[in-house]
Amino acid sequence: MSKRSPASLKVKLHVVRLCLEHKSNPNYEAKQLGLSSHTVREWIRKYKADGLDGLKESKTWNTYSKELKIAAVNEVLSGHSSVEEAINKHHISSRSVLKKWISKYTNEIELKPTHNGNFAKKLAEIERRNTR
Repeated sequence: MSKRSPASLKVKLHVVRLCLEHKSNPNYEAKQLGLSSHTVREWIRKYKADGLDGLKESKTWNTYSKELKIAAVNEVLSGHSSVEEAINKHHISSRSVLKKWISKYTNEIELKPTHNGNFAKKLAEIERRNTR
């Protein structure tokens, strides 16, 4: 999971509404909060996609198939989609997630399907026990 946001749900919602109502802009609001403008743009994107739930901290891991990862990466690398377009189309949690997949892909590291956190933790524990 990504690191926790220093901004509360109330602050995120206020900033998003200011930007959507054209009373402010992501660059200004990000600077006021000491955040990246990409972070504020992510809040806006998630709010547009999922409403208030999009701004809440996630308690679970998102799962993505290998096929979805490859499709999103190929769309960006081929120039058919921007990073933002691909994350919206494929419902990817953030631009940093997609950029990590692109980095792995371009460095010829296999993209594997993502499992939920509990499964991944259990699998890691089994692998640790088997290597002892």
